[in-house]
Amino acid sequence: MLDNELEQLEQRVQRLVAAYRQARLELKRVQQERDRLTALNGELRRRIEGVVDRVRKLESEQGSEESA
Repeated sequence: MLDNELEQLEQRVQRLVAAYRQARLELKRVQQERDRLTALNGELRRRIEGVVDRVRKLESEQGSEESA
């Protein structure tokens, strides 16, 4: 009877260890995806800021031509 309980406990420990390893792998994958998306967001932000700056410059130049 004790052998049976020990075997069940060992199986449970093995399942818990496997689940823990899987959770760690998933966490690592999620962190990598977060980092990738953060970098992509930064690149998109820089591009948008560049477009906004160019539009403002064009508007400013157009306003100067209309005043002249």
